[in-house]
Amino acid sequence: MDLLVKSMLIAHVAAGFTALVVGIVPMIAKKGSRLHNRTGLVFYWCMAIVCITAVYLVFFKPSSLFLLFIAILSFYFCFSGRRMLRLKSPNGQPTRTDRLAAWLAVGAAMTMIGLGGYNLYGLYTGTFSVFGTLYIFFGFLLLGNARYDVVRFRNPAKAKYGRMEWFFGHITRMVGSYIATLTAFATVNTRYIPHQSIWVDLAAWTLPGIIGGMLIARWIIYYKAKFAEKSVITSPVVS
Repeated sequence: MDLLVKSMLIAHVAAGFTALVVGIVPMIAKKGSRLHNRTGLVFYWCMAIVCITAVYLVFFKPSSLFLLFIAILSFYFCFSGRRMLRLKSPNGQPTRTDRLAAWLAVGAAMTMIGLGGYNLYGLYTGTFSVFGTLYIFFGFLLLGNARYDVVRFRNPAKAKYGRMEWFFGHITRMVGSYIATLTAFATVNTRYIPHQSIWVDLAAWTLPGIIGGMLIARWIIYYKAKFAEKSVITSPVVS
């Protein structure tokens, strides 16, 4: 049993580290290129391994429960981001798999929020943990995205980016998955930094999201302008 647990831990760490290294490539590679597609696929399956191994490991190390939920959040972003590419085709409608994944994500998010509320109750009992706030923050982040998917599945007209949902949704979700993975990696390894302080922990929790959020915003602005310019060039001239 110990050997199996160690093997799962090694697979978890190796997959997570590979995802962090390989995940940068699709961001900078030409969108739709072979390099982009292949490295994106490697990133996807690495995230799947991270999530599966996290589910197994939590039974032997209950203290890793928070990281399990981060793994679920990361993989749902990755899973839904990849599935959004199906929307490029007129026949690429949501399937039962998409709906089931969205509802499971909603359940996981509600559990996180509940655990966060319970931890916040520790303010009155003297057992407060910073994870209470983090559970609530990441729980609402997952809930917002999963709920958006549930609504979008029922009414495609609710898609934020219209017919380009497949493109912008794919970018935001995949990069969001990378950000969550980087955040988990940073927070786990801050204990190895000499003279660790609360500011180091705060930076580990916030900087990946802040920087990543700025990059996502820039990419969206850039590609919106690019698509708008292309639309003007290709649109017929009416005399």
